[in-house]
Amino acid sequence: MENFLLKFQHNGQPHILEVRPWVQQYKAVYKVKIEQHDITFEPDEEGTLRAVGDSHKDPGHIDAGLLENVARRIEEHLAGTDTPENT
Repeated sequence: MENFLLKFQHNGQPHILEVRPWVQQYKAVYKVKIEQHDITFEPDEEGTLRAVGDSHKDPGHIDAGLLENVARRIEEHLAGTDTPENT
């Protein structure tokens, strides 16, 4: 699985994020750097992507809506239903 880009606006701010798929033994997770934080998106029990911070040493707040937006866009990309602005 190859890396891909998400290009979108959230709350009027443009975002271009590289998504790095990481295949583990029983599942695939997706690593994204958001606002200087390494975030892993992994499927929960229902198969929906959830965000998990990779490092707890750098405190900071990331907008929960942004994380939900990124998770939705990754799911859309994987399903092939993403919009033309996501490449």
